[in-house]
Amino acid sequence: MDTIMTLIRYIQKWIRRKGTDKGISISAFLLCAFGMVMIGDASVGMAITRGDNYAIINMGKQLVFLLAGGFIYFWIQHKFQVNRSHVRMRNYYYIALILMGICRLWNINGSHAWIKLGPFTIQPSEFMKIALILLYAQILGTELPRIIRKRNEALSKPQAKDPLVRKAVRDRATERIVGKVVAPLFGYGILAFLTCGFYQGDLGSAIIIFGICLTLFFATAERGFKRLKRVAILVIIGGLIFIYFITKMGGAGLLKPHQIARFITWLDPLNDKYIFGTSYQIVNGMVGYSNGGLIGRGFGNSIMKYGYIPEAQNDYISAIIAEEFGLLGMVLLLIPYCVIIYRLFSYAMKMEDRRSKLILIGVASYFFFHLLVNLGGVSGLIPMTGVPLLLVSAGGTSTLAALTALGIAQNIIGKYNRKQMQALAEKEISE
Repeated sequence: MDTIMTLIRYIQKWIRRKGTDKGISISAFLLCAFGMVMIGDASVGMAITRGDNYAIINMGKQLVFLLAGGFIYFWIQHKFQVNRSHVRMRNYYYIALILMGICRLWNINGSHAWIKLGPFTIQPSEFMKIALILLYAQILGTELPRIIRKRNEALSKPQAKDPLVRKAVRDRATERIVGKVVAPLFGYGILAFLTCGFYQGDLGSAIIIFGICLTLFFATAERGFKRLKRVAILVIIGGLIFIYFITKMGGAGLLKPHQIARFITWLDPLNDKYIFGTSYQIVNGMVGYSNGGLIGRGFGNSIMKYGYIPEAQNDYISAIIAEEFGLLGMVLLLIPYCVIIYRLFSYAMKMEDRRSKLILIGVASYFFFHLLVNLGGVSGLIPMTGVPLLLVSAGGTSTLAALTALGIAQNIIGKYNRKQMQALAEKEISE
């Protein structure tokens, strides 16, 4: 009897899960499994100086976060409510911001981006990315359409035929958009960007936050927002010019020495002044890519993991993958990421609910920018800013955040697919 009841509960859970995208789940599982293997492989090179159990310890830590992340992934598929209030979304943001402020108590490799808890470290900026996606989706998907709808209702009334009344209605709507949408968006985004980039010294997370916020801002298709998008483009151009000049001026007291060094060594990594210093990892990462060729040296045969790339299991794990599996291996590695990003964007285009659409776009951009910044930095195409390769690099917080983001996305996708299946079933019954 107990066995039958257990089986019934299992079937009930499976039915409730039905509707989630299997392609996303399989891709995430493959990345996690491959990441575990490569973390152990990349850690072997440091076993001489860190101890014989170094690889096992790193794999054990990653396994703990994978199990926790897997639980969150499946739990949040059923429990997340996309229509949560603006106050609750804002609270998530403030909690992440407070945790980022607490990070100032620890200095790890020149950055204040982690909270150290015994053998584990937590990076709150990873959860800030998720909080910003939810908060931006709330504001752009709910608050902005509400203002636009009220404006259109006011313009449809007979009194609005008067040009002065129409102008007053439009001006009032613009004021509300600026006060309740644009100002909060820029405020939340800029505060998170500055906290990551300058307070914590984590420029990589700051760039990804900037990319996510920018993507969500431009993904909003409201007609009344187009003029503000042009203003945003000018602000972005001005910001890029500002960053260029403060970099040329040695940071102008805003960027930390190691951040300036990353930009300088990216421009000239083979300079004799930097090759055994700040560009050491960059050059060896590129050598790893070069050593791999088309098909690689074979699993476990990396040379660069033996001290040439310190902590190779972290941000530079793609250099070890490229060296051992070659260009073909890197292409195969990109396939699960492309599946995840493509499926998220394709579902986003189907969503009628703006908030759900923006959350899916935000999660897709989260994965895209992490992939771009990590692979671009390790290969030398862009300055290295130190962000993990999601679900593959050793990084507990990034793994938890990535699986949480995918769980939220699967929750939305599952509800959409179940609704479509129900509508199809009702149509077949009626016929």
